[in-house]
Amino acid sequence: MWRAGLGAALVAGLAAFCALRLQVVTDITAFMADVADPKLAALSRAMAGSELTRTLVLSISDERGEPDVAIAGAQALADRLQARPEVAWLRTGPGELHAEAIHNLYYPRRFFLLADETGGLQDRLSDDGLRAAARELRRQLGLPTSGVIKQIAPADPLLAYPAQLRRLEAAQGGGVGLRDGHFVADDQHALVMLATRSSPFDAADQAPLQAAIEAAFAEIDAQSGGRLVLEQSGVARFALAAETSMREDIGRISTVSLIGIVALFLLMFRSPRLVLLSLAPLVAGVTAALAACLALFGSVHGLTLAFGATLIGVCIDYSVHLFNHHMLDPPRGGPRQSARRIWPGLSLGALTTVAGFAGLAWTSFPGLREVALFASIGVLVAALATRYWLPELLPMSPKPGWIQRRAAAGLARMVAAMRRRRPAVAVLPAAALGLCVVGLPRIEFSDDVRRLTALDPEMVAEDERVRARVSRMDGGRFVVAFGADEEAALAGNDAVAVRLRAAQAAGEVEAFRSLHALVWSERLQRDNAAALADPGLPARLDAAFVAEGFRAGSFAKFFSDMSQGPDPMRPADLAATPLAEAARTFRADIEGGEVALVTLLRGVGDVAALQARLADLPDVRYFDQQGMLQAAFARYRARTLELVVFGLLAMFTTVWLRYRRLKLALAAFAPAVLAAATALALMTLSGATIGILHAVALLLVLCMGVDYGVFLAESRHDPRGFDATVLSVLLACLTTVLAFGLLAMSASPALQAIGDTVGLGVLLSLVLAPSALVLAGAGEGKDHG
Repeated sequence: MWRAGLGAALVAGLAAFCALRLQVVTDITAFMADVADPKLAALSRAMAGSELTRTLVLSISDERGEPDVAIAGAQALADRLQARPEVAWLRTGPGELHAEAIHNLYYPRRFFLLADETGGLQDRLSDDGLRAAARELRRQLGLPTSGVIKQIAPADPLLAYPAQLRRLEAAQGGGVGLRDGHFVADDQHALVMLATRSSPFDAADQAPLQAAIEAAFAEIDAQSGGRLVLEQSGVARFALAAETSMREDIGRISTVSLIGIVALFLLMFRSPRLVLLSLAPLVAGVTAALAACLALFGSVHGLTLAFGATLIGVCIDYSVHLFNHHMLDPPRGGPRQSARRIWPGLSLGALTTVAGFAGLAWTSFPGLREVALFASIGVLVAALATRYWLPELLPMSPKPGWIQRRAAAGLARMVAAMRRRRPAVAVLPAAALGLCVVGLPRIEFSDDVRRLTALDPEMVAEDERVRARVSRMDGGRFVVAFGADEEAALAGNDAVAVRLRAAQAAGEVEAFRSLHALVWSERLQRDNAAALADPGLPARLDAAFVAEGFRAGSFAKFFSDMSQGPDPMRPADLAATPLAEAARTFRADIEGGEVALVTLLRGVGDVAALQARLADLPDVRYFDQQGMLQAAFARYRARTLELVVFGLLAMFTTVWLRYRRLKLALAAFAPAVLAAATALALMTLSGATIGILHAVALLLVLCMGVDYGVFLAESRHDPRGFDATVLSVLLACLTTVLAFGLLAMSASPALQAIGDTVGLGVLLSLVLAPSALVLAGAGEGKDHG
């Protein structure tokens, strides 16, 4: 009994480790492969935790359309959320120091901000450009709003500072304005903007914050007479909803699967003890697999856990196989002898499963590598637990129930009847081949990453409404300037802004928002200052402005201030201003210390023309997130299917090395391949599109289907053992369908894909595995290769 105690202690230790280290994530980037461009791949990963994705926008409106009521509600909500530990910063308006901070930042540096391209700078400081500047100043001095211009004109005749203020106003974008110091969109939606400290995919922080937002708003709305409306925009809401749904699915699937399996086993084995013992290899396998993932990756993905729940349909096959052989064909040596007798087939089945999943370890999807590790460890540990731990816990001579005996006998008669009617049996694989011929050429592949999660249409519409009020920029489309350091990235960003203005004039893009509106590269700023330091400029400027009616010497202060001005502005200078949060949304720090500056786009009309316009700029990329990910998924779906083929070769090699007879190896192996292909064909004919998770699910079909073929092949010369094996295969199929059939009913498209593929494929394997053995003539006299 020392083995039983040691096994229990090991499982308990692994369970304690899992309980202490358990961290479930739902970050969809785990299932995003590296793209062809490594810079864009690095940016995609960096954006997942950037300021842009961590920002939430709360929009509050009054049902009666009174903005003051909405503003009061927004301020009350902000007051309750301000001190939350999850909140990095929160703003309802620019703050009292906004105007003063902006003035102190930009006005002394107006000499650095005259023009953002060399040609424009030369034109502005030419004689004609100076005359045009004089005429513009005279025009603005004649406007009713000329008060500010009159104050700054002696020190800023070229109006560089007002031009910068206009850039800042344009950068704000959307319909956001101010009312009594509060951000208001479309003059009726009061806004609260905040950023979380943690990633939007960190449910441990996002869930309490969302609960606090809902509770605080409910209280404020009640105090306002129930007339307020709260809408939100942010990645975190979708990530949290996806994780909540996934957790619910995992709990429901695991619970209902276990209930169904327990009921089936009670009916078959009539022993609560055996039912509990049947779960021992499963518990050992899943616990060890979870511990391995937590030890190597530090967390486990929700999809991996859901996949782990479905290991019920694989790992429990081993204990069922042992039970049936020990009860229906008991040896003299008791459970240990039964385990030794079935071990060749059981170990071969486990090895073929591991061989099938080993290929996933070579993908560029971290999530699929995690799935490969989970499956391989879980299956191996479950097989070892069935061989060495479970026999120590079994009774020496359990009596089979009448249902178990009759089921085994009935299945044996069915196989005998199949042997007598081989031509009729041949119809089954022929029909499957026919379906493959018709269905497989019609496969339509879908590589849209959004199909991995189910998005609530109402939540999506709400998110789009709020985003339109605030930014009115397209989601997922950017131009990115990369640099080895901040200055290099800013220089690229300056060039991008110039090109995008030309693209906007040509109708290639409707609008854009960039860090360029807030800060330029130091080199560009110094180019401006150097041009203004021309010794002949004071005289030329004075002459040009006198020619337009200004008094001589009116702008001497412009040049005297320039000699005493501060250093060029750097992004760090924005940190103490209300512009700091806006600046951070345009920046992403990526691997290797590189800096990426993101320019948001709206209304891209001609992608090819825009890309051509940017093509000669070094380290500048056009980034279409959806298109990039779709292309990446297409490549890696094809790669995963190649790995499935690799897994098939590995499985067949393993089977052939066991039997060394081609006919017998094919009888054990081919039904799984045909079942997987037929399942794919049937789903295609039903109108389903095929994605990467269908390809992963095919591996499960192949692994379990090969198990069925191997178990039957191992018992071909043992009539009583063959009866027990056929019953084991039937029960294995039923338990798998229970697990995966429920996955097909999940709200998650990813889990649905796995459930549909495996549930259908395993049912087909149940039919085709004994058919192949019968057609091969295995078990009837001497087998011939």
